[in-house]
Order: sequence, then structure tokens, then C-alpha cells
Amino acid sequence: MSLTTRAIGMPLDRADGPAKVTGAAMYAYEHAVERAAYVFPVQSTIAKGRIVAIDASAAKAVPGVLSVLSHENAPRLAPVPPPFPGFPPDEDLALFQSAVVAYDGQFVAAVVAETPEAARYAAGLVVIRYAEKPPDVELDANRADLYKPAKVGGGYETDTMSGDVEAALASAAVALDHTYTTPAYHNNPLKPHTTVAVWRDDGVTLYNSDQGPHAIRDTVARLFCLPLEQVRVIAPFVGGAFGSKALPHPPAILAVMAARVTRRPVKLALTREQMFAVAGYRPPTIQRLRLGAGGDGRLTAIAHDVVEQTATITEYAEQAAVATRMVYAAPNRRTTHRLARLDLPVPSWMRAPGECPGMFALESAMDELAIAGHLDPIELLVRNEPAVDPETGLPFSSRGLVACLREGARRFGWAPRDPTPRTRQDGRWLVGDGVLGVGDRRGGAKAPRPPARRIRWRHPTRRP
Repeated sequence: MSLTTRAIGMPLDRADGPAKVTGAAMYAYEHAVERAAYVFPVQSTIAKGRIVAIDASAAKAVPGVLSVLSHENAPRLAPVPPPFPGFPPDEDLALFQSAVVAYDGQFVAAVVAETPEAARYAAGLVVIRYAEKPPDVELDANRADLYKPAKVGGGYETDTMSGDVEAALASAAVALDHTYTTPAYHNNPLKPHTTVAVWRDDGVTLYNSDQGPHAIRDTVARLFCLPLEQVRVIAPFVGGAFGSKALPHPPAILAVMAARVTRRPVKLALTREQMFAVAGYRPPTIQRLRLGAGGDGRLTAIAHDVVEQTATITEYAEQAAVATRMVYAAPNRRTTHRLARLDLPVPSWMRAPGECPGMFALESAMDELAIAGHLDPIELLVRNEPAVDPETGLPFSSRGLVACLREGARRFGWAPRDPTPRTRQDGRWLVGDGVLGVGDRRGGAKAPRPPARRIRWRHPTRRP
């Protein structure tokens, strides 16, 4: 049977394209509800401690204010459920259930008012006194309190070991021992997290910007002691997410709580600044890669040890070294993950979860190995292509990396190039080429020149 229709290379119209480009798409915050109220959160200005006093008198005096919520008067919630079987519960969702502050930017109070302007203005008038403690916010691979989580993201084993890695590294003709770091990455889609919560006698309806309506429904039902059939989540259009809207986060819980307390539909939209604290983020990593290879470039050992951070109130472990277990063949392999509990916001999913920072480190190390061994980077990869999954011994259903590398090299004109760093220049631009996603780190950048000005950086969630 011949295939007459192909998707690749053909123009395709998105089913929701016309609605989006004409402005007819209805996003969560835009749903019209009668007598809508608006909620604006008050965020902690300390990273660790307890609330000792809240003065909301000035906020309550603002015209249009309906309620000021905090741990002193918020409804009691049921224990936080795990978002999926095998996942730890996110205690950040236990909104206003205690006076404990676990990170800078945590929701510690909220104002519900007739207009968004009144809610935001009144929130700025809430005075909170804290008993502050010194926070621990430094990620370091040499910390004495690093620990091994039971599992990492996706339910994968935390550590794996095969063969004698140390002996293979010691006897390798070419060896590499480098540490790579990645910073925190924050989910900031064009449309921030928004929720419209409508609480009625027959249950609650959420018009929510999310990728996982079932997880939101299940969490809200459990927290507020409602049957599943009494919680509806409506999310026809997301408006960007990058993974941050797949799991429940505090903003949706706050909207539901405010709707329950006021018995009015409540709208909530995070500001861009608030997105950095309560919408999840990719945690930074410190990754030590050790590779050993023979004179022919074939790997004899791979060791990938990852250190990353999690929050004190919720464990989150990215699977940064998992891809290393299956990408290249080597008889001796080890991967490990260790966590540091820090007084920082709760990490969460982000597009290409742990594999993204993990592959950056692995591929950078392979590129460095090619240089150390005086080998062509593409030839190094081809020589280390596994015939079967190195971890399980199972055959791959399909694997076209070698063919892709060969074809890419042919089209790119890889062979005739001069691989010597800093040998080609186009005007003020150094021209380099490379492979493995990191390219030629010595080329492809402007030739050095004095900086025009210095820039002082300020953390986006830190108040002046």
C-alpha cells in the first residue's frame, strides 16, 4: 500500500489556529462570570522562619475588600495528595495551613476584593512580622548533608552501576574528569498561570490554564474533601506552559480557597514577578563527568555524578543522568544523583525534564574527549554507538543516530573543514563549527573587545 499523504514537509493548519489568530480563543482568565471577585497574594519577604503577627487592618479598610486570608483564618485542608502514584506530595499546596515560611516568595496571605486594583493595593498594606532564621540557599557538591533520593523523576532508579569504573578510568589511554554546571531555569510562558474558580453548592469549576486537568481535579478534590465528580477543570487553551502547568501549584489552590470563602467566582492571575517563586522551575545542577577511552576512542568507562537541589518542604529530583545510561556503549558505567534540601522555592517539571541538563553535560564531555584524544567528534560518536541498550541489553526499536550524523556531515561539508580553533574569521566574528549540541566553544563568537558597560544582576524575586 503506497502512502499518499505525508505530514513532513507539508503545510498543516492547526485545529485551533483560526481561533487564536482572530482573538476568538477563550483563555482561562477571560471566562466571563457574574459578580467576579479578584484575589492577589501576599508573598513572604524572608526565606526561612515563622509568621509571628499579621496586621490586616489597613487592607480591610480599603473599599471593595471582601476578605484577607492567612493561616489565622483559612479553611483547613485535607493532607496534600501525591500528584501521581509514586510521586511525593507537594506540601507547597498546603496553603495557609501553618505559620512556617519555607522560601522567599511563598504565599503567606491573600486579599480578595471587588476589583483587581483594590486587591493588589490592599495586599501591599498587609503587615507581616516574622521570626526569621538564617536560610540555607547554597548548592555545593561538597556539602556533608547531600542525600540519595529513593527515586528520580520518571520513577527511575537513583543510581546504577556496572563493572569496575574506577579501575577502567585508571587504566584508560585517554581519560577526562570535568565538572559542568547548569543554572536554574524558570518557566515563563507568554500567558502566566491564571485560574477562575467558581464554587457552588454542587461543587467547584476551575477555568484553569493547565496541561494536566486530571491532576488538578484530583488534587482539588482531595484537598477540599469533594467527590471527583464535583470538581470540573476547563482548559481549552493553555497559552504556553513548558511543563509548568502539568502539575498543581499554589495559585490554583488559592483561587479555589478564595471562592469557597467568599462564595463568589474568583479570578487570579500571577504577575510576571510572581512566576519566579510559585510556578516551578528547573533546579540548577553540578555534574561531574568522568570518561575513559582506549586509543581508538572507544569508551571503557562512564561515570556521571549529579548534585542538584530540592526544597525543604517537597522533594523533587531531576533524572539528569538517566540518558547517560543508554546513549553510549561502555563496559563500565556508573550514574548517581544526590540532593541538597535548601530554603528555596519548590522545583518542578520543565520541558525536557532532567534529560536536558544531563545531556548538556554528557555531550560536552564527549566533545572534550574528542579533543583530548585527537579524534573527529562525529567519528567518536559512531565508534561508541551501542548495538543494544547498555543498561538492559534489550534491542532498540529504532535508532538512527549514526545515519543522521553521517547525512548531516555530508550536507554540512564537515570533512573539508579546518577543525583548528580560532582559525576562521568573518569580519569581527570568529567562525567555528561543531557537533553534540555544544558546538565549537572556541569559535562562533565575536572576537573579544572591551565591554561597553558593566551590568549588575538582581534576583527577580528579591525586593529592593
